[in-house]
Formats: sequence, structure tokens, C-alpha cells
Amino acid sequence: MMTSTLKKLLCVTALAILSPPAQAGTDGGVIHFRGEIVEGGCNFKTLDQKVSIACSKDGKPAIYNVALSQLENYTLHSDSLIHTSVRYLDPQRRLAIMDVTYQ
Repeated sequence: MMTSTLKKLLCVTALAILSPPAQAGTDGGVIHFRGEIVEGGCNFKTLDQKVSIACSKDGKPAIYNVALSQLENYTLHSDSLIHTSVRYLDPQRRLAIMDVTYQ
């Protein structure tokens, strides 16, 4: 008897939530997306005192080797404009976070 009462209560609650008056305050809308992602990002790999950046240039694979000391404000022109910046986490400059921005 208790389970049938609980089932009825759940059904009434579900109907109240899903009824149109409960949703009357919801605003509708349309989202328009223009453009497309045509290629993935570049791959970055550290090698000794440099970073190897594998990208695409004019639809063909291209690899750029950049010294770690040049990455603080480095701009690369591949199929997209890529800019890197580096934030060091320690005074000895052994730990860093590199931000990559694609345009």
C-alpha cells in the first residue's frame, strides 16, 4: 500500500513539473554558429633545451624547433597565427606554464 501511494505521488510530481504552466517562464531562443574548425591544433613536445612544434602549413605537415628561451612571446605563422607566452612557477625558471593562443 505504501509503495503504490509513493508511486502516485511521484507521478503527480512529475506531471506538475513537466506541464506547460510550469515551463511558461522559460525563454526560448536560437543559437547561430558561423564558421568551422578546419584543423586541429599544433602538437608541442619538449626536446632538451627546445620545443618541437608540429603544425600544418598550407595543408602540409610542418615542424618548427624553437629554443625554450624564445617561447616567452613567440609568434608562429602556420595555417593559423599562433602566439605563445610562458609563466615561470619558480625563480630558477625550471617549472613553467606555456599558454598557446590560436587566431
